[in-house]
Amino acid sequence: MVLKHNSREPIYRQRAQRYGQREQLLAQRDRMLGNARAAVFVVAAFFLVNAIITDQGNVISYIACSAFMVVFFVLVVIHEHVTNDLSRNRELRRINEQFIARLHRRWNELPTTAVFVPDDHQAVANDLDLFGHASVFHFLSQANTPMGLETLRDCLLYPVESTEVLRRQEAVAELAPLIDLREELNLRGRMLVSSFTGPEHFVEWAESEGWLAQRPWLKWLARALTSLIAVLVALAIAKLLPPEICIVAVLVLLSINLLLTIVFSGTIHDVFNQVSSKDGEVTHYGVLFELMYQMPVTSKKMRVIEYAATKHGKGVLQGLRSLRWVMLLAGVRHSPLAFILFYLPMQLFALWDVHIAALLESWQRRYGKHARVWFDALGHFEALASLASLQHDYPDWAIPRIDERATKVTSRALGHPLLADDARVTNDVEVGPDGTFLLVTGSNMSGKSTLLRSIGVNVKMAQAGSAVCAAELVLPPVTVTTSIRIRDSLEEGVSYYMAELKRLKQIVDQSRNYHSRSDRRLLYLLDEILLGTNSTERHIAVVRVLAHLLDLGAIGAVSTHDLELATTEPLASRCQPVHFRETLENGGMTFDYQMRAGVATTSNALKLMEMVGLDQPT
Repeated sequence: MVLKHNSREPIYRQRAQRYGQREQLLAQRDRMLGNARAAVFVVAAFFLVNAIITDQGNVISYIACSAFMVVFFVLVVIHEHVTNDLSRNRELRRINEQFIARLHRRWNELPTTAVFVPDDHQAVANDLDLFGHASVFHFLSQANTPMGLETLRDCLLYPVESTEVLRRQEAVAELAPLIDLREELNLRGRMLVSSFTGPEHFVEWAESEGWLAQRPWLKWLARALTSLIAVLVALAIAKLLPPEICIVAVLVLLSINLLLTIVFSGTIHDVFNQVSSKDGEVTHYGVLFELMYQMPVTSKKMRVIEYAATKHGKGVLQGLRSLRWVMLLAGVRHSPLAFILFYLPMQLFALWDVHIAALLESWQRRYGKHARVWFDALGHFEALASLASLQHDYPDWAIPRIDERATKVTSRALGHPLLADDARVTNDVEVGPDGTFLLVTGSNMSGKSTLLRSIGVNVKMAQAGSAVCAAELVLPPVTVTTSIRIRDSLEEGVSYYMAELKRLKQIVDQSRNYHSRSDRRLLYLLDEILLGTNSTERHIAVVRVLAHLLDLGAIGAVSTHDLELATTEPLASRCQPVHFRETLENGGMTFDYQMRAGVATTSNALKLMEMVGLDQPT
């Protein structure tokens, strides 16, 4: 089922080579322009010095200096363009080289980003290697913005209705062939990632109540004072009032404006500065939103995403453009010339700051409620593009089907996606129906734990809307729970056995909650549970736990070395036993990782002791 040599590698290798050749050419131009700039600057400086030291100056030297400075500035502009183009091609080459590294699971060559995992998902995430280095997230993610990373994380953590999974699958299928669009999205996100911290603070400001909205009297007072001054000036010009009265009245009004400026302008400027900073961060996202405006989409999910960013509230680009104009007006005071010639008169006669603050809060009322929708849409776009990248790279992987009428997880040629293609072994696996479980037995290192993780990881990927590492996968709506990696805690004084018991208690409580639900069932994956106690009590405890889970209608798979579980009621009649085995040849041991029906007939613990030299008494 799985290709031993991925058919997509030549595509990425060819693209990386093309960008690499372009990079070399631009690097040469970059060096040439750098040298040319330096030479032209030196010549211009020479003519300037020559003109200065000449007794009466030298017109020709001044003209030559000016000409060379013009050439210098032209070279600066050209050089900046070449430098940007060089950075772009260098990053595009790296992106395609990293896609090749992903195909071969060379994890150290792939960028990784830490994401926050809620405490109630830590156990499953750790057991299934969902996050961290060499994880499912590391394998999937092509997102760069905080929203994209969080959305992809949530896709892996939180199961959704089958209709939403189907919408995601349709969107992923639409994005999968658009390699240039996905590459551009990845590139722009990477080139901006170091220059912004995320839009959350901006969104919080956009959704908040404005400072001036809490003081409406100030806005109306500013308008009244501005209007009165304008009327008085007009009456004085028309000679409808004595000049003396107009001058006195205007001076009184200007004094009031000055007092209001002293009292409130500092606070208003603080608001301007805060919004300007946040707007500066958010402006970087414009290049990503531009891609969403260019998307040729037809799937329902992508149309919803496109509408959210491009049309909701008249669109993010129009919203950010409008905000930029307001902040440009708010920032005129930063220019010394504009401050003297424009800002001071307008502030004194018209309370400029108050009117601009009113414009800013008008923007909040008009666009603020849409801001979160815009950035959520961008996060979904990045997450779906990540899943589409995987589907493009593995066209032979199955598109899973979540069937609400199904009673079991059924797969054909199921493998672990984090294993390299030439190392992966696949198996046909079924888990369920209700009231049964898969009992996995076998020797040490034979593949039992990998099988459990393969089931869990592929189910998680299926619910995210991703392709899965299988030839076929059909499953009912499930929630995955696990007990695979248990750690004791010296800090909390919790032993290994107690840590296991606590985890199993959580799983049993989950099964009780899902027992009353008709829309979703619990899928448990338990690996060698209750190792922290003696074999007799362990056997009794495991039987009790599994019987309880079976009675509550959960389905699952359990790996164990306790072969008596397959013959102990009430488990014997309700388990589906399978096993893995090893082969001993010439004193060595090999594994084929093929799952076979029935209980294991071999063990290798003593042989492994012999192989490491622990068979001889000391």
